[in-house]
Amino acid sequence: MLQEGQVFRLSGGGDEKALWAFRYRVGGRGSRRVQRGGFASERDASEALERVRRERGCGSALTLGELVEEYLAQHAGEPETIEKLRWLLTKAVRAFGKRGLPELRSQAIASWRMTIGPGHRFEATQALRQVLGRAVVWGMIDVNPAKQGVDNPQRRYTEKRPFESWAELAAVAANLGPRHGPMGAIRGRDRAAAGGMDRARAARHRSACARRLRATRLQERAGQVHED
Repeated sequence: MLQEGQVFRLSGGGDEKALWAFRYRVGGRGSRRVQRGGFASERDASEALERVRRERGCGSALTLGELVEEYLAQHAGEPETIEKLRWLLTKAVRAFGKRGLPELRSQAIASWRMTIGPGHRFEATQALRQVLGRAVVWGMIDVNPAKQGVDNPQRRYTEKRPFESWAELAAVAANLGPRHGPMGAIRGRDRAAAGGMDRARAARHRSACARRLRATRLQERAGQVHED
């Protein structure tokens, strides 16, 4: 059985030229120890160790909670964005934080998703997908359990239907009280429309008003030119 293994920096050389390595035992205490080195960074060595563990059927040693902390530590973004992401991921960590990555199952994640309020369900699931997607890239797991077999449709907002007539608008305004009632909300053209003017007549009325306004402005301009 492969032990968890250890990642460490090789001695010698300055920080800029430091190389990293990992070692592990193929069995229990006293078994043969294998060491591989020459990695340019600690992350490269960690990813290589994870691949070895997966090849030998051991999977990742990280829990979801540990993965979230590692992901947020290297995530490039504004502080407000990272805090929002951390808040969303807390919902998943509360449910699965102590589970190892290979122990996460799509069925359990799908059931957990339905426990999240509709207002944040989509975002919380997307945040978990994002973190586990990085675990796939890092070679810690083969597939993303929060994506495969887990539907995550966006929230549907209630459709707002427009008023069918001026009369409907007048009735709603009347129910809002004196300030917004017929005397406050319906004046001039609107009052006439509410009294029975249909939509076609209302459109013709507005068009006629616009023509008269343009004609008045042209007359004013002509008078100014004549005076000059």
